[in-house]
Amino acid sequence: MNLKRLYASDLTPDTEGGKSTHGEKGIQEFLGGIVDNLFLLVPRILRHFKPPRDISRSVYESHIDFYIQKGFTQNPESFFTFPNEIPAHKILLRRPYLDGEYQLISFSSGYEPQNPMLRESYLAHRNNSTGYIVRWTHGRDDVKTVLCLHGYMLGNPRQAWRMFRIRKMFELGLDVALFITPFHWKRAPVSKAQRGIYLQPDNVAMTCECVGQTMYDLYSTCKVLRTLGAGSIGLIGASLGGYLAGLFICLQSIVDFAAMMVPVVNLSGTLGPDTAKLPFPIDAEFLKKTQKVYEFHSPLNFHPKIPKDRILIIASQGDRLCPFEFVRFLCEKWDWPEHQFLRGGHWLIFNNNLRGQNWYAFLQRMGYLTNKKIQVHNT
Repeated sequence: MNLKRLYASDLTPDTEGGKSTHGEKGIQEFLGGIVDNLFLLVPRILRHFKPPRDISRSVYESHIDFYIQKGFTQNPESFFTFPNEIPAHKILLRRPYLDGEYQLISFSSGYEPQNPMLRESYLAHRNNSTGYIVRWTHGRDDVKTVLCLHGYMLGNPRQAWRMFRIRKMFELGLDVALFITPFHWKRAPVSKAQRGIYLQPDNVAMTCECVGQTMYDLYSTCKVLRTLGAGSIGLIGASLGGYLAGLFICLQSIVDFAAMMVPVVNLSGTLGPDTAKLPFPIDAEFLKKTQKVYEFHSPLNFHPKIPKDRILIIASQGDRLCPFEFVRFLCEKWDWPEHQFLRGGHWLIFNNNLRGQNWYAFLQRMGYLTNKKIQVHNT
């Protein structure tokens, strides 16, 4: 089967035969990195205008010390909790979609932050106490589901519909679902000034709890989808979604596979605690502690609970938002699962056609695309 020909609409121009000289490769990675650096200029500039947190060093340090004293930094898996029961859920919206149905599903999160010092302020965000799943379904129990995990600040279903090419997967016979990460889209804080609350280099304890709730709610999402008739479920995550997909398969084996696209692997790689604006001086010891807490939930600290041949990692070698060096470390630690390293950066990728080719070929090997479905789509 010629996947390159089949998915021609996914392709972008490439060098002849998909090859380039070492010099061309270096230039392409450099140019991709320039685009990423321009993107990163925005938070770096805004940082100077953002007022520092109203918090003392002693209070902030007590928040951080909680995770160290509880042993979570030494044994990261012990930090995570999962629901014992399927949460209460309901379908809020149904409307026709092609030969199936579009659904918006809500469920009760039930997550309780581990850190008692943050619990009240965390749970005060009422919008975040309800989880959401957006689903495009054929309405049959025999259909496999691809569950998509979006990137940071990208939870709107319209964005995900384009990013993950949801219509194409649906037309190939798959059900598709979108998991809404905590503090995104309908779960976002009321104040626009707090919309980026998920990742906070100046509040690493808050980010830990956001990641903890994500794992908790992602497990609930899989259970809810199974209750609604979903069969096998596989994950695809992009950027922050790739980080979360990689972490989830290290904690649970409930999904068939995980595809990590241009994934974050270490949150300190670009905008870590060393970039934080705090109202007190930071010494090396304090910075070391905050980085330890900010990084203990990285996939680099875990091993997958699913076979490595059911993992796909696609990354860009010039990526500055999600630094490539950490992706390479992860591939080495995980004994080199299937991977494809692209030329360019996070946004500007010169051989992006390989991403689509590898993804659809991976879906086929996972048993999610059959020859019959592909032939029907190709006619």
